[in-house]
Amino acid sequence: MATTSTGLTKSKIVVNAYGTSSDTVNPHFRLMIDGKDVGQASVGSAEPKAYTFDVDVSSGREHKIQVVYDNDDVNAGSNRDLGITSIVVNGQTLSPADATYERHDDTGGSMAGQEGLWWNGALTFSTPASLYGAAAETATSGSTAAPEAGGAATGGSDAGSGDTAAAPGSSIVTVNARGTAAAGQNAHFTVLADGKTIGEGTAGTDAKDFSFKADLAAGQAHKIQVQYDNDSNQGGADRNLHVGGVTINGHEYAPTDSAVSYDKGALDGKDVAKGQADLWWNGTLVVDADKGLFTAGATTPAPAPATPTAPATTPSTGSGTDGGTGISGGGYLHTEGSQIVDSAGNNVKLTGVNWFGAEGYAFAPQGLWQDSYKSIMDQMQDQGFNTIRLPWSDAMLDNGRMPTGIDYSKNPELQGKTSLEVFDKIIEHADQTGMKIILDHHRSGDGASANENGLWYTDQYPESKMIENWKMLAQRYADNPSVVAADLHNEPHGQATWGDGNQATDWKAAAERIGNAVQSVNPNWLLIVEGVEQSSEGTYWWGGNLDGVKTDPVDFNIDNKLVYSVHDYPPSMAGFGWFSDASYPNNMKDIWTDAWGWIVQKDIAPVLVGEFGTRMETTQDTQWLNAIAKYMDGDYNGDGKSDLAAGDQGVSFTYWAWSPGSGDTGGIMTDDWAVNTAKMNAIEPALFDGTIA
Repeated sequence: MATTSTGLTKSKIVVNAYGTSSDTVNPHFRLMIDGKDVGQASVGSAEPKAYTFDVDVSSGREHKIQVVYDNDDVNAGSNRDLGITSIVVNGQTLSPADATYERHDDTGGSMAGQEGLWWNGALTFSTPASLYGAAAETATSGSTAAPEAGGAATGGSDAGSGDTAAAPGSSIVTVNARGTAAAGQNAHFTVLADGKTIGEGTAGTDAKDFSFKADLAAGQAHKIQVQYDNDSNQGGADRNLHVGGVTINGHEYAPTDSAVSYDKGALDGKDVAKGQADLWWNGTLVVDADKGLFTAGATTPAPAPATPTAPATTPSTGSGTDGGTGISGGGYLHTEGSQIVDSAGNNVKLTGVNWFGAEGYAFAPQGLWQDSYKSIMDQMQDQGFNTIRLPWSDAMLDNGRMPTGIDYSKNPELQGKTSLEVFDKIIEHADQTGMKIILDHHRSGDGASANENGLWYTDQYPESKMIENWKMLAQRYADNPSVVAADLHNEPHGQATWGDGNQATDWKAAAERIGNAVQSVNPNWLLIVEGVEQSSEGTYWWGGNLDGVKTDPVDFNIDNKLVYSVHDYPPSMAGFGWFSDASYPNNMKDIWTDAWGWIVQKDIAPVLVGEFGTRMETTQDTQWLNAIAKYMDGDYNGDGKSDLAAGDQGVSFTYWAWSPGSGDTGGIMTDDWAVNTAKMNAIEPALFDGTIA
C-alpha cells in the first residue's frame, strides 16, 4: 500500500463472490466507496471467486465500502442470487457479519450483514482509518495520483488497467505469473529494478500479466528482479509462485533464458542458480536486461493486455477482474470450465459456418463472384449464425498474394486488394454487424483439405513460418473484438501424434508452442486446438481424436483461453463400425461422449465442433445430422431433454460449409445459391439464441 503526494492511498479491495443466474443473466454488483462507484462485475460462477479492484482513497480516514447487488430477479421459478463470502481491504479480511445489510426493496431498512444478497440490497462495511495508511507517506515509483475512489492504480495492477504507453523516458516491466495458495493466502511477489521496488502483485491460480512503470536510465543495462516473498507450507500445502515470463519494453525473457538467474533466499548474490519458472525459498528471479532495451526519450508501447479492462477514467468505469483471469471489458471471450464466457460474464455459444476458399487456389472465400461479401455475411447472420470460421493458408500470406474469383462489380471495395486485405474488409464488416470470426490455419501451401503429410508444417512452410504468420495476424487484428479465436491448425492426422515428445510429429507440444507465441503478442483470443487421428485407444476423424487430453492436456501460458475442437462427419464420409451398429443412430450419443463429449460433461474445457456437414442424400446421413444437432444442444443421453445445468450453453460449432463448393457435404447454400431449408431446419434448434457482449 502506498500513498500519493496528494494524500490518496492506493488500496486493493477484493470481493469474494459467487452467484446463480436466471434467464441466462448472471448476478451483477457495483462496488461503492463513500457513495461513489469505483467498479462493477458480473458473477458467473457458483463457486466463490475473487474480484479485485485497485482504487485511490483518502489516506488516514474511515471509509464506507458497499457491495451493491443491482439485478435481482426471479424468472420461471429460478432465482438470480448473489453471495458474498468476504471482502479483503488492503490485506484485512472482513466477513458479512462485520457489515450491515441495507435492503433496497419495498420494505427498505437495515439488518445484520449476511452472505446471501437479494432484494437488490447493499452489504455495507464501515472500515477504519488504520487500513488506509498515513498522509505523510510518499508515492512509490511509477504511481500517479487519481481522483478519490477513482480508477485503477498503475503500479502492480494487471495489464489492461488503462495504461497505453509509458511517459517519455520511462519503461514498462510486465511479469506473467500464477501461484498456488496455502492457508487461504496466494503467492505474493515484489518487482524491483536495480534493487529498488517498482511494484508488487498477488498471483492467483490463473496466469495473468502484472505491469509496472519505472524510470530507468537510458543506454544502460538494468537488473529486473522478481522477488517471491511469502513462501510457506501450511497443512501440507505448498504456496509457490510460477513466473511465465518477464517482458521489458516489449522484449520477453523466458525464466530459463541465459540472461536470467535465480538467487535463492536473500537477494545477496549467493546461492545463485540457473533461471527457473517455479520459485520457492523466498528467492528472486533476476533478469540482466540488455542496455539496448532502454532508450532516451522514447515512448515505449505497453504490452498488449492479457486481461482487457475498460480504462478507469471516471469513477463509474472501474471493473473487477475475476481471480485475475480478466473477464471484464473489451468484448473478449474467456473460458470457465466447459463454458465460453463473454465480457459481461454470460455463458455464450459460437454457432456458425465455415466460409472456405481463401486457403485454396483462389485465395478468396467462395461466392464472391456470385454476390458481395457484405450481402453474403448478412445472409449468414439472417439464418441465425453468429460466427464465421475463416480458413487461410500460409501460401495466402505470401508477398502481395492477389485473390481470384471475385466479381468486382459486386465487390468494388475489394478492387486491387490483396487476399489479406480482403480478410481486412470481411473482418471490418463483421465488427460492424456483430459477427464473430475464427481464423483457421487450414493448411500450409495452397490446395484443398488438410496438409497431405498430416502435420502442421511442410518443407516449404516450416513451423517457424507458421508462427510468424500467426503472430502477424494476432497483432493485425488485436484491436478488433470481432476476431475472437485462432484455430491453430486444421485436421492433424496420419503421422501426427499427441504428447509423445517427438518434435517432428507431436501436435500437442506444437500447439502449445504456437499458442504461446500468439499469446505473446495478443493474449485476448481463444486458442482452439484440434485433436489428431490416431491414439492408442483407436482411430477417429481427422483432427477429432482427443484421447490424449485424458493424460496430457494442453497448457498455455495464459489460462482460460483453451477450446478443444473436433471434426465429425456422417456415414457417407467413412465406414466406421458404429454406423453399421444395429442401434444406429441411438448409439451415436455414446460414441460422441466417449470421443469428445466427456470433456464438456466433466467441465474440463469447451469444445467446438469445427466441422460437420452432409449432403443429406441418405436416410442415415439425415439421422446423423438430426442426432448431432441435438447432442450439441445439450441432450447428452438422447431422451429429448437438455442435460445442461441452469445457465450453461451447449457445444459450439461451425457447419461445413456455407458455399455449395464442398464435394463431400455441399453447403448451407444449394448449387443455385438458395438456402437449403432441410439443413437449416436440422441445425436451427442448436443455434445460440442471444447476443455476445
